[in-house]
Amino acid sequence: MLSVPAAALDRISECWNDRHWIGRAALSPEISAERVLSLLTDPNLHWPYLTLVRSSSQPAVKEFTDAVPGFRQRVIDPDRLRELVGQGYTMKFQRLEDFDGAVRAEVAAFQAHFGLATTAYAFVTPTESRGLSFHRDASHVLAVQLEGHKEWEIVRPTAGANPNAGLEPDPQGERFSFVLAPGDMLYLPHGWPHRARTASDRSTHLTFTLSRPHPYALASQLLGSGAVATETIAAAATDRLGL
Repeated sequence: MLSVPAAALDRISECWNDRHWIGRAALSPEISAERVLSLLTDPNLHWPYLTLVRSSSQPAVKEFTDAVPGFRQRVIDPDRLRELVGQGYTMKFQRLEDFDGAVRAEVAAFQAHFGLATTAYAFVTPTESRGLSFHRDASHVLAVQLEGHKEWEIVRPTAGANPNAGLEPDPQGERFSFVLAPGDMLYLPHGWPHRARTASDRSTHLTFTLSRPHPYALASQLLGSGAVATETIAAAATDRLGL
């Protein structure tokens, strides 16, 4: 497991929904880049668990997969996949916890600590390439660098964070630039525009997304829990939503 130190979790909690935090050499992850790449030989790995992206553009799915009759899932073609990666496409592994027990345990630990639904992704980006252009996530983000170096640009929004995920070509706000090395960890509040580019031969990092509950779902849950005081419901909702 990644075994995030309690001190790092405390720092993230202090920065929660307010500012970013970088933990230098915060981790000695047991989950290696090689372990992530070994999933390419897992017979259960298929599209859409593995996708490709370059500067927020994706190739047609049929360019690197083959159809499975009767199923939505598509089988990955390793030769065509290798060719597209050679053209600068990033491999994005989705819901990594479905394939790796150590990642699954870490996801469970994050969920228990923060009380929010957590999902794991892995990004394998070739040299001098960028998977995603400036975009924002609806979830809080914890990024852990496994291999190589990644140069990040993040923006603290001027007028408050947009809670919806999407591209943001010209984000306005205070900008920060830094490079993450293996073992470094980044916390990024939800809605902060960001992009990253490989600053080495190849970069591999894990991303854990911590998703806040939808306001309507949260209100329904709270109202159905037996809470009767409006102040109690409002306080609980504010705390859960990070407002």
